[in-house]
Amino acid sequence: MADLLMYDEDVAFSLADHAATVSAIVRRTPDELLRATHFGEWSAKEVVGHLADGAEIFAERVRRCIEEADPELAAFDPDELARERHNQERDAMELSRRLQAAHGSMIQLLQRPGAAARTGRHDELGTVTAGHLAAYQARHAGVHIAELQRAFPPS
Repeated sequence: MADLLMYDEDVAFSLADHAATVSAIVRRTPDELLRATHFGEWSAKEVVGHLADGAEIFAERVRRCIEEADPELAAFDPDELARERHNQERDAMELSRRLQAAHGSMIQLLQRPGAAARTGRHDELGTVTAGHLAAYQARHAGVHIAELQRAFPPS
């Protein structure tokens, strides 16, 4: 196994806090401003979509690790996924709800005794734990959410 991230209460709180932060940002920010604000090539709205899409993939990976015996977890290309969904008109509040549901699902699933230690086999990383997957998602989301928070601070 590679160096795996650990899942603990702090990760659970981060997942919940990240989802709440995105919800607050999209509630108070007009859609046109989310589309007009860019971080590199992606608009803020595309970043929110990236977070929701990724969270759902990671929640499904966590679920599969817990409910299946050592499942195969295929890698995905977040840029390709973004390109596929770029032209879709996506509602920011719906994206926020999807993010919240996925993060909530990971938290709920990982409350089961021994759940965080359940494993799966990732195409690129080898054997990973359900806890690592949730912790990775929390860390990854945190980077994007910090960008969003700087661009859209509470007024």
